[in-house]
Amino acid sequence: MGNKNWKTRAVAAAVMTGLLGFAAHAEDPMAKQDKEAMKQGKQVGEAAAKRVQFVGSLAVFNNRQIELARLAEEQATDPRVKEFATKIRTDHESNNQTLRTWAENQQMTVSALMDGSTSDMGVGGSGVQQGYDKGMDKAGEKLGKSIDETNKQITELRAKEGPEFDKAFLSRIAEDQKKGNEMLKKGRGEYKNDATFLAILSQTEGVVSGHEKEAKELEKQMKK
Repeated sequence: MGNKNWKTRAVAAAVMTGLLGFAAHAEDPMAKQDKEAMKQGKQVGEAAAKRVQFVGSLAVFNNRQIELARLAEEQATDPRVKEFATKIRTDHESNNQTLRTWAENQQMTVSALMDGSTSDMGVGGSGVQQGYDKGMDKAGEKLGKSIDETNKQITELRAKEGPEFDKAFLSRIAEDQKKGNEMLKKGRGEYKNDATFLAILSQTEGVVSGHEKEAKELEKQMKK
């Protein structure tokens, strides 16, 4: 009798396990779809955050060159340096305007394009928002540090006078343009499938390369 009860319970347990397994299997497709949708949403959000951060970094770079150039327009003593500074300012103002127009068309708000601070963009969907929030974690702090560094270097440069200022300015610009080129090359590789954005990056890279070359050439001339 005890053995029979054991067998009955074993069969019942086996049947119950089978039913639970069937129920779980029946729910799997929807659960998998939800998980996959969440995963894809996060990836979209992270990609959006990465793009916003890149655009913000590029805008901060442009703003930095504009501020340095304005200082040189006021303080440089060599006419060639003053003229070069004006060229840098107008070129980077144009770069920012092009970037701003593109961002507006993408419905992207990048604060560094407006007030020289940080970046943001509205996104929808729980997975997308989670991915975006994760991607943007500490992004504002990173850009803020870059702005603080710019302010520090401008203060240091402002303290210099005469030929010393001119040389320090050209050296600063040459180094900045080199770093800008590296950032743009990385961006061209990352966004090579976005024809419009790629064209903006390529055009900006051409301008930056020209500035780097001209800054180095002026440095050589001033050493003679």
